[in-house]
Amino acid sequence: MLRGKILLPILMAFLAGACDRSPAPSASMATPEARNKLTPARPNEQTTSAALSCPAQEFDKFLVAFANDVEIQKAFVTQPLQSESVDASAEPEPKPVTKMLSTAELHFPLMPSSQQQASDGVKLSQTSLDSKDMEVKLVKEDTDYQMLFFFKNDGCWKLYRIRDDSL
Repeated sequence: MLRGKILLPILMAFLAGACDRSPAPSASMATPEARNKLTPARPNEQTTSAALSCPAQEFDKFLVAFANDVEIQKAFVTQPLQSESVDASAEPEPKPVTKMLSTAELHFPLMPSSQQQASDGVKLSQTSLDSKDMEVKLVKEDTDYQMLFFFKNDGCWKLYRIRDDSL
């Protein structure tokens, strides 16, 4: 009887272990480096940028792609991005504020899509500052909304400055 009392718990432990079908972790999988080999790497921003080719050399076509695709916006923005705005609460009067924004500080989409512009009643106009420098202005009539986006072409168009003239 004593032999049965000893063998029964051993048998139960053995059977319980056999029910666990997950493989036992090997010593080689114990390190974070080993586990990372099984986890697919997330593409970092540079990999994403490098993987995207220039959407178009002609600015009109580039702008349509830029406005309508957040991934293109992320890939074709200079780092850091110059951001200009107006501090409406400054005393005695509003004053301009300029910041250089890192990738972590940017909130995409930077420019609303064509569909969003149409549904919000935003009008787009563009001005050629020279053959490699374009200004895009978004304005909503009867409001103070006015955004300017500045692009340079150095092999491909890139957004290098944003100016928010809204109060």
